[in-house]
Parts: sequence; structure tokens; C-alpha cells
Amino acid sequence: MNFNNYFTYSESKDLSFSFPTRSFVIFLGDGNKRLIDNLLFKNNHDYVTLMFAKINFKNIFKYKKNVSFVLHEHLNLFVGETVSDDIAFGMECLGLNKNEMEDKILKYAKKFEIMNLLDKDPNSLGISDKVKIKIVGSLVCEPKVLVLDEVLCELDKCDLNMVIKNLDDFVNNDNIVFNFTSDVSECLFGSDVIVLNNEKILISGKTINVLNEDKLMKKLGVGLPFLVEVNKYLMDYGIVDKYFDSVGELVDDIWK
Repeated sequence: MNFNNYFTYSESKDLSFSFPTRSFVIFLGDGNKRLIDNLLFKNNHDYVTLMFAKINFKNIFKYKKNVSFVLHEHLNLFVGETVSDDIAFGMECLGLNKNEMEDKILKYAKKFEIMNLLDKDPNSLGISDKVKIKIVGSLVCEPKVLVLDEVLCELDKCDLNMVIKNLDDFVNNDNIVFNFTSDVSECLFGSDVIVLNNEKILISGKTINVLNEDKLMKKLGVGLPFLVEVNKYLMDYGIVDKYFDSVGELVDDIWK
């Protein structure tokens, strides 16, 4: 056992992974519902080890307190009449007092730029705002692991940049993000990438190493993002020596 790993999933030799805190992991591929259901503990399996403890029904509360989910299928489900009420719901379940809840709501509402939405009906908002509200509703409960399923693709571009910055901050505070997506461009957000196909891990590793497996990716029908293709071309000719997350950073490095 690697004692640096906080989260371990071990189902079979073809579907196992472990990660320490400060990991932002992109799960790339379609048809991940069964894996996500297992992470949600819907299928009564004990595949997850969290902080060296095997998760089962006896300690499921510890798991639910430390692992939070934002799922695409739940983006239109709200329990509060206002955004503020909806965000508070998870904290109420944890037994936080009113002052604590109000402080956390304001803190994260400022970070995610939703202060002007707190008194609104969440059902009346656009999809990008709904994603932000769902993520804030998870983060105010201070989980150690945040699992996202096909939700980042629903963010407007300006919202996406802001949300990624906040998720990076979350990860850097000794936490973990698991992002499930079918959009290869989201690989650029992660420290690690796992490529899944037919419920098996085909390749996994640091983002740069996985994206360098361009022949395998193309064989799977996964085209590399334009930014990655340009990066690879420039690296092959020695013009840059690493991947960049944005065109702006790439251009700045070329002209520095």
C-alpha cells in the first residue's frame, strides 16, 4: 500500500486507481455510469478505500462527509426556494450552526461570483449558473474529494476559467478533484488523466505523458485538442519545452 494515497478504488486489475491529495484527475471516456454509481455506493460494493479505511455500510457516513458529487443529471434538482437556501442544505445536514453557514455561503459566493444570485430561485437560472451553484453547494461542506460528472462542459467560457481557478485552489489545499468527461480538451485542467474504454483503464498517468500517446488516443477516436497539437509541434522543434494550459501562456513563452 502506498501510504501517500488518500483515495483508492480497486475493482479489478483492469479498473483500479489510487491518488494522493493535491490531485486533479480527468477521467476521459464514455459510459462511466457504473463506475460513478460504485463511487456513489449505489451498488453495495466495497471497492473504495478512503484514508486507509475500506468503505462499507458501517462507515458510509464518513465517506459521504468526505466525498461530494456534482452530477449532470442533478443540475436541475434543487431543494431550496432560493440559491442561498439550496447551498445551505448540505451544511444543515451536517449540523452546522446558522452563523457558520452564512459565513461559508458568503465566502464561496464571492469566490464563484454568485453574490447577485443568492436570493433568486435556482430553477430560473441558466445552466452555467446552476453548475456554479451545485459546485458551491458541495464545497461549503468542505469535502476532501469532489467528483464532477459531465458538468464543466456546461459552463460559459468566463465561468469555466473562474471555476477551474477555484478548483485548483481547492486541490492545492490538500484535496482531490475527479472530473469525468467525454471532452478531451478538459484534460488540460488536470494533473493526471485516466482514459477509460468499455469500463477498463486503457492508459493512465500524468497529463503530459498521456497526451503524448497520440497514436493510442487517435486509435480510440479521441482527437487531441488544438492547443495540445500546437504544443506538440512546437516541442518537436524545440521552440517550447512544456505544455501550456492556454493560448495566451503559449504565445507569451514564444515571445519572451
